Amino acid sequence: IILWSDHGWHLGDHRVWGKHTLFDRSLRSPLIIKRPGANLAARSDQIVSTVDIYPTIMELCSLTVPSQLDGTSLVPLINQQDVNWQHQAFSYFRKGISLRTKRYRITRYFRQESPTIELYDHHSDPFETTNVANDNPRLVEQLLKSLDKGNTGLYD
Repeated sequence: IILWSDHGWHLGDHRVWGKHTLFDRSLRSPLIIKRPGANLAARSDQIVSTVDIYPTIMELCSLTVPSQLDGTSLVPLINQQDVNWQHQAFSYFRKGISLRTKRYRITRYFRQESPTIELYDHHSDPFETTNVANDNPRLVEQLLKSLDKGNTGLYD
């Protein structure tokens, strides 16, 4: 059984009333997976993406994946195995690409107005209220390399 929801909703935070942004409030959504033969769903705080659902279903049903996929099966997390998980998810909206890692969210906008880069540290700022990109140029450079892996060419 797989249960997941549409993404979140802003109630005035970031001066937005709605759900269409690249902030965590808008992008997070619940995901519950109960595998066959298990009494309870497993809990994990790992960063995953909805593109991981299809390969997960395929593995749980013992089906061969027809081609290379962007997603990764969540079965190791469901089985609570010690795995080297990538801890990242990409999001896209209004000429912007966002990468969520375990600690950070970095967003790059392909637009004229500022800021074009936003960086939020979820350890010190879980509500993404302070853009710390200008204070952390080396970290931004490092995270942009990871973010570029999610650039499909949509906004170039």
